Amino acid sequence: MSVFLAAALAAAIQPTCSWDRPGQNPYTGSPAAAIDRYTDIPAAVRSTLKRRIEERQADDSVTITRDAIAGKSDYDPAIHDMHFGAASVCASVTRSKWAASRAEPAAVYCVGEHCILVPRICGNVSRISKLAPKSPAVAAASAADEQAPVPQFADISLIDPDLPDKEMTGPLDNFDPADNAGNRRQLASSGASEGGVEEFVLSDELDLDSLADQYARRMAFGIGINGGGDGIIHTAVPEADTWAMLLGGLGLMGWAARRRAKAAAGAAR
Repeated sequence: MSVFLAAALAAAIQPTCSWDRPGQNPYTGSPAAAIDRYTDIPAAVRSTLKRRIEERQADDSVTITRDAIAGKSDYDPAIHDMHFGAASVCASVTRSKWAASRAEPAAVYCVGEHCILVPRICGNVSRISKLAPKSPAVAAASAADEQAPVPQFADISLIDPDLPDKEMTGPLDNFDPADNAGNRRQLASSGASEGGVEEFVLSDELDLDSLADQYARRMAFGIGINGGGDGIIHTAVPEADTWAMLLGGLGLMGWAARRRAKAAAGAAR
């Protein structure tokens, strides 16, 4: 390579440029020649990009502003490797002198991760980078997390599953895991729901012998519990044959008592 050609190439590639006046120094070369200078892009990809630019099969139409490149996809706002003039290239391009309201339309051609930007005003073939798209599910979950209120522990309470609109007792703060007797007394003092007993007291110990004795005596005397659910104890009504047996028994008991009385009177004489 001659010294003259090396100096020409060095002058053609500039590390940093200010794109402060779009359209003043447009690219006059062909898009194919500009893409062939991107030697880091595989040859097959370069060939596809050149064909699509020639056929104007753009992937996206974007708007270039001072701080962003807006289109259907998300793009890094940085523009690099911009062609201008006959064959000059800017490695890095700044738009810091643009007014905030300025907007320039452009076409974007992408093959894989390689994207070419062609502004309409000056045709400066350039390169940009497409950002990875966000998953819709992840974006929706993030938005829901930001809007959902954070639950507080003090708001949590014990709820009766049969009465979803009523609290069974109170906040969890009122319960002491180590104080079982106290918890039972607290539940007993709360009463019961509508239609139930007014008060139910839990005893620390249940006397099963006493309960069995009470049940046996009630059954022996015909005393049962009303099945209507009102909790009232009623005496059973005897049947007609039961009345006859009862009267007969009472008669026998009276006859025996009278006989014993006569025998005792005779023995006393």
